[in-house]
Amino acid sequence: MLRQFAEDFFTVVATIVVISLVVGQLLGQPVLLGYVTSGSMSPTLHTGDAFVAIPEPFSGEIEPGDVIVFDAIELQGGGLTTHRVVEETERGYITKGDNNPFRDQSSDEPVVTEDRIVATALQINGNVIRIPGLGTAIATVRNTVSGAQTALTTALGVDSPFGSQGLSGLFISVGLVLFLFIFIDDLRDGQQKSRDRKRSRTDSDAIDGRWVALGLAFLVLVPANAAMLAPSGTHQVAVDGDELSDDIQPGDQVENGFTAKNGGLVTMLIFLETTHPDAEMSQNRLVVPRDKSATATLFVTAPPPRKQTVVTITERRYFLILPPSIIEQLHSIHPVVAIAAFNVLILLSVSAMVGAVFGFGSKRLRDTSRDIPLTRRLKRLFK
Repeated sequence: MLRQFAEDFFTVVATIVVISLVVGQLLGQPVLLGYVTSGSMSPTLHTGDAFVAIPEPFSGEIEPGDVIVFDAIELQGGGLTTHRVVEETERGYITKGDNNPFRDQSSDEPVVTEDRIVATALQINGNVIRIPGLGTAIATVRNTVSGAQTALTTALGVDSPFGSQGLSGLFISVGLVLFLFIFIDDLRDGQQKSRDRKRSRTDSDAIDGRWVALGLAFLVLVPANAAMLAPSGTHQVAVDGDELSDDIQPGDQVENGFTAKNGGLVTMLIFLETTHPDAEMSQNRLVVPRDKSATATLFVTAPPPRKQTVVTITERRYFLILPPSIIEQLHSIHPVVAIAAFNVLILLSVSAMVGAVFGFGSKRLRDTSRDIPLTRRLKRLFK
């Protein structure tokens, strides 16, 4: 009994880890798990260590001493950085790597504002919960796939349509989903062993295509919807009349660049909207390929001295799997309609694939290796 409980507990934990890594690959940012690639946080986090990452909407109020994951602008050329908050100011947070002699803001890195924070590292009694070596394993897989891709495309004399990071991330996601199936199979196997041995063989040996379709749709739709909904939301841009340059007069137009990044694996269609009467976007629709960014310009009427104009920009993201014009029409009805259409399309595609392979009725399968877990079968296969 205790052994079975331990196996089931490990299976559940492993399943959560797999799902979080897949979602993180799609989002291009840590979800439940993150890892560091340098020694700037030693000895708290060594190179290649993973940590439990709490997404920013659920991390609560950030205080000095917290370890955060933020989108750096200048540090090492920009990108996600994991450092500790050492001070809070009116403009934002001052950060520093535990192993660095200087604060990040001692160089050209600006203070870290709330909108650039993506996650917070979980700490218990002031200590970051770390998983040694997990990040190294993930990076090794990515580099191996990237190297194989480069060698293959060079030999064939073609360019990769995915890009090194995109393809390696795709392979990781597919591999993780396969491992997820293995874990679930073991969990199901353990549960079947505890059931009545006299149960009908027809029930235990049958597979229902409807359940297969539902399971696959769940595995695809959960991370996919998270990838569209998590980065969406509202952003605020403030223009202070006292901070304008001398050549700009009240009533003139002020330009502010708004950059949208896509760190995921699939091209995104991003809609930017504002209802402020004194503001206008140069583009309301951006197509952002994987591992790329796109910029739109926000034009704001300059306020007089001692006044401030705050513009709210609403951002909505959708996977570009339909023609942009169709997505735009669905979005114009309501964002929920566009999201629902995406889910229906994926559900129908998965159902059609499963129906072609299994059908939708209960199909009895002849299993000559009944009661043998899938993991054991794989071990025998690769011996």
